[in-house]
Amino acid sequence: MHVFGAFELDITPGTPDKPASIRVALLRYTRGEDGRLFITPDCATLEELEGQINSLQDELDEIRERARRAFQAT
Repeated sequence: MHVFGAFELDITPGTPDKPASIRVALLRYTRGEDGRLFITPDCATLEELEGQINSLQDELDEIRERARRAFQAT
């Protein structure tokens, strides 16, 4: 398991009988009154929202790279 900020990379190593598998889980969120999950805080400006999106994208890029390495190792 590899924890980042909002996401977690869950790696199940492969065996001779079963290939490796990887899942991405959502760790950081808030639940709205209507039950929706939010992965960013309230943003009052476009710059704040862009910063949050960039941070999430950075995490996803890192997850992609770790997953690539995990699949190459199998």
